[in-house]
Amino acid sequence: MLQYSGKENVHLEKDVDDQLLAMFELVNRKYLSTDDNLRPVDLSKTISYFTLDVISKVAFGQEFGFIENDDDPYGYIANLQEFLPAIIVFGAYTELQKILRLPFLKSVMPKSTDKRGLGRVMGFAADRVGERFGEKPLVRKDMLGSFIKRGLTKEQLESETLTQITAGSDSTASALRMTLYYITTNPEVQTRLLAEANDGIAAGRISRPVIRDSEARKLPYLQACIKEGLRMCPPVTGLLAKEVPREGAYIDGKFAPGGTWIAWNSWGMQRDQDIYGKDSEMFRPERWFPRDSSNSERARVDRMTETVGLVFGYGRFGCLGRGVATMELNKGIIEVGQSPALHTTTVH
Repeated sequence: MLQYSGKENVHLEKDVDDQLLAMFELVNRKYLSTDDNLRPVDLSKTISYFTLDVISKVAFGQEFGFIENDDDPYGYIANLQEFLPAIIVFGAYTELQKILRLPFLKSVMPKSTDKRGLGRVMGFAADRVGERFGEKPLVRKDMLGSFIKRGLTKEQLESETLTQITAGSDSTASALRMTLYYITTNPEVQTRLLAEANDGIAAGRISRPVIRDSEARKLPYLQACIKEGLRMCPPVTGLLAKEVPREGAYIDGKFAPGGTWIAWNSWGMQRDQDIYGKDSEMFRPERWFPRDSSNSERARVDRMTETVGLVFGYGRFGCLGRGVATMELNKGIIEVGQSPALHTTTVH
């Protein structure tokens, strides 16, 4: 699979901004409560719509339409929830993947001709990929354009883009939902983050109507909240096993023979008290700031930063769309807090 940084996509940040503004417009249109009419918004669901429309817009130049419909028009989310347990099992026990080649199972697997669910999204992806080939191919500087430039075939693109959609939307939505949950259920944290944002807006360091990604990266408390949210609730909890090379390798001082599969427990590692302190079970963004200017304090924070980065994987096995996901977190967390619409409705 290919790493996608988004550097070749000149529309990337605008695509994310447009979907974020569309989400707020949806809330304004349908979920503004009054004294006589309570209109609660399920922000968890709406955030899923946002990340799905972002990844489709970034990948294909056309959003699925979840936000526009305020619904799951393809039955994709419901179908994915049914398939995820099986995906996790087959991902952990790779030898079971041979079962998927059995004729009777092939007949019940999602297909691009399906009218609903994962298959319908496969069909959407196949249609968008097909537009990039033929006598008059569509040319756009986006994810597909980047992959075509690197020589992927039509068939490879259909498989690759489906992986990007499945992996890039659900995990980002989980990270965004849980980080917002921890912030909004900790009044002191919420107050400090809003103060940082309001001060930045007043000083002209934060653009309107949507913060720039480069600006968000310079907000230290926001970045601490994002790291702490990823640490407390890693969005990907599969084993993500890696195979030891034929010659074997020493891992943490122990020899692992070649062919051994080494996996990790993301929740356990992100709560390691030796790395994060005795209060590692607590959401506390302040842990990400050095207590003094000593080398030991800088080393402590650097070690935590390296460890929390593992939620995105490492090296050539790293998250394919880390840059896009980080941009969604940077923008989404600040703008949800600033949204007048969400201040005048009931969120659940």
